[in-house]
Amino acid sequence: MKPEPGLIRDLPYFVGLPDDLIHAVAEGSNLLELDVGEVIIEEGSDSEEMYIVVEGLLVVTKLTDDKAVELARLGPGQVVGEIALLDDAPRTATVKAIESSLVIEVPVEAFEVLLGDSTVVRRLFRTVTTRLREIEDTLRHEERMAALGRMAAQLMHELNNPAAAVARSTQELNRIYQALGEESEILASAHGETNLPEPIALEEALSSLDRGEREDQMADWLGAVPVQGAWDIAPALVDRGWTVELLEEASANTPDNLRGNLLRWIGLRAAAEQVISEIGIGTGRISELVRVVKDYSYLDQAPIQEIDPMSGIRDTLVLLKHKLRDIDVVIEVDDDLHEVEAPGRDLNQVWTNLIDNAADAMDGSGTLTIRARNTPAAVEISVIDTGPGIKPDILERVFDPFFTTKEPGKGTGLGLHTVQSLVGRTGGDISVSSSSSGTTFTVVIPAVI
Repeated sequence: MKPEPGLIRDLPYFVGLPDDLIHAVAEGSNLLELDVGEVIIEEGSDSEEMYIVVEGLLVVTKLTDDKAVELARLGPGQVVGEIALLDDAPRTATVKAIESSLVIEVPVEAFEVLLGDSTVVRRLFRTVTTRLREIEDTLRHEERMAALGRMAAQLMHELNNPAAAVARSTQELNRIYQALGEESEILASAHGETNLPEPIALEEALSSLDRGEREDQMADWLGAVPVQGAWDIAPALVDRGWTVELLEEASANTPDNLRGNLLRWIGLRAAAEQVISEIGIGTGRISELVRVVKDYSYLDQAPIQEIDPMSGIRDTLVLLKHKLRDIDVVIEVDDDLHEVEAPGRDLNQVWTNLIDNAADAMDGSGTLTIRARNTPAAVEISVIDTGPGIKPDILERVFDPFFTTKEPGKGTGLGLHTVQSLVGRTGGDISVSSSSSGTTFTVVIPAVI
């Protein structure tokens, strides 16, 4: 059904337009009645028409991390779909009726007729720019919240491993010290004195094969003495630098009936030292992760300050460690790298986005190179991956708002556009180059000299 020209003329978007233009648009358009839940635009679909709301209410949503994020609600007089038509690009959002609605469908041919009027063009661009700002603000908030959620989940995963290790080690330490106390009581009752030799610290880490052979040799010798739990304490004795020869020297003057107790006491003490060391490593890792998160988020610090850009990059690498597990990371930094004056949180969002994208491009395997160098008035930082590269027709659009090569729900398409905006706020610039052997993003930020 065709809309009456008067229906179009009364809509705010078309007030004051020439009659011949109104009639031409009416002739080329369709009047549609929409039921609740009916979809008129599907995210990712081709752009073939725009819509004008006459009655009812429409909702605009976008998939982000498999969740539909509401971007806007459109009532009578508002238009939707014009951005994709102007850009000749796939739809970036889904539009459906949440009330029984009446809309005018304006196909691309009638839309092009409208573009011939300067008044329409001005109104159109005001609508487009306003909507872009609103959508970007909404998606940026959602992106940051989603990133915060992902980071929190990743942090909990990273914290869980050392925390669990500390818990296990604490239980083991308690068991060892109980047994150690029992052996000490037995030895003390003999009123003997023993001068123990110092174990020899290993100059370098043993290979798995060499360690296994030494542990087997140690356990066999202890078992022949005999020593209770020989196979339990042998690994700790080897780890702390004890050898069969040193243990023979340590127990040479000990009565035969107490020799096994002395050797077990030495083994338990070595095991306790080993467990204490493991607790120290685990708690140190937890402390490091907490420090990194605090530094990464710039908690309790001024929004803009002079910072070392590599500090944020190193913190980002720690937080993305789970994603870089099978990727070789190479860091090349000039000596005395200049500081930059910038919002630390914003720069960290830049590094997170670029490094995360590089890991995705390499599908979890390859080489990530971070290169930072001084230029006469700036710091130049490159993030280089060894992925398959970006096709030329896509490369020229990677910084466009909402552009993405990912399927709906796998990204907002806001990432690199946001990166460009954040870098621009520092007075800097970002560029990209790509080939079949990889992609390089280069960020240039004015230096504090």
